[in-house]
Amino acid sequence: MSAAARLAGSYLIYYGAVGVFTPFWSPYLASRGFSALEISWVLASAAAVRAVGPLLIGWLADLHHPTRVLRLMALVALASFAILPKEARLSGVVAFSLLFSLSWNSVSPLFDVHALSCQGGGSARYGRIRLWGSVGFILASWLGGAGFERTGYGALPVLMTTLVGLTLIATLLIRPLTSVPGAATQYAPFGSTLLSRATIVALLIAALLAVSFGAYYVFFSMYLGLHGYGKQATGLLWALGVLAEVVVFAAGSALLRRFSIRMLFVVAALGTCVRWLIVAWWVEYPLALVVAQLLHCLGFAVLHFAMVLSAQRLFPAGLASRGQALFSSVGYGLGGMLGNLLAGVIWVGFSPRASYVSAAFIVVLAAVLAILGLRGTVLDSRPAASS
Repeated sequence: MSAAARLAGSYLIYYGAVGVFTPFWSPYLASRGFSALEISWVLASAAAVRAVGPLLIGWLADLHHPTRVLRLMALVALASFAILPKEARLSGVVAFSLLFSLSWNSVSPLFDVHALSCQGGGSARYGRIRLWGSVGFILASWLGGAGFERTGYGALPVLMTTLVGLTLIATLLIRPLTSVPGAATQYAPFGSTLLSRATIVALLIAALLAVSFGAYYVFFSMYLGLHGYGKQATGLLWALGVLAEVVVFAAGSALLRRFSIRMLFVVAALGTCVRWLIVAWWVEYPLALVVAQLLHCLGFAVLHFAMVLSAQRLFPAGLASRGQALFSSVGYGLGGMLGNLLAGVIWVGFSPRASYVSAAFIVVLAAVLAILGLRGTVLDSRPAASS
């Protein structure tokens, strides 16, 4: 089996676990008696670790042992999640959520480093490998929704533990990287790259977009339930959103030939703004929700492409793990933490609809930053997409 096929399988399993966890973890916690504010605190605490942890893990991985670090993180994720569902107290759930988040969210950027490295940095090929993660998410959320419709959420811990365990096995099968190719000749100081205008603005955009997703990742399944949608319909809507990602990842080379990374950020932000307004005001209409979920391809897939390629372009090969981890930490981590907290406060203090309206305003700011802040930077030119 080729290195690319093994990585595709790894993405399939990893994001299969994400496809179970992301849509159904909040309802699972609610079924155990946790309040909406407590759930937002649990997820926000986990996101807080994600804001720092992957960057530290990326630094370790850049010490020429990225595959060993990847496998260690998968092992810690399995051990921590196996304990997590057994915790009844909020403090215990928070503690093991922190450990699981630290390890689990370090796996994805390290997979990205392996995928980009084994393909010689070819971003178009990366998209064709990464799309299998979206396929895994689709299958897991769809089948999970159907299964939980019949059995309730009691089976979620066993299913998640199984998928996390399979992810660990997948890390043992991928071709090891002892170092990032080109590290010795392309090394540059991390600090100077971090403080460049392009890096700072791109990180701010990624964080703002992630903030806007707080209401979606924490409360979307509960929001649908409030409006009469069942578990199976909820799983199908989550799967539909990720199905749209597959098209974007498969069309990676065409996107890169036509658009700069700056334009990818702009499109991701504007499309996400439209999406949150639809969810806020037309949730009662299934067809409108279908349109909103198809727009997920912009807010996640296009954004993910923009973040991964920004890290690849801004940080040379010797800083590859730290560059990918930085965007994951600041975007998904810090942005996710603030978004989860903000969503909980607005959901409880104002209304569920208000949490999505505020999210739409946040991504407008991200679009303005991309239009003005990245103009004339290295991210404002079309990269050469390798096939």
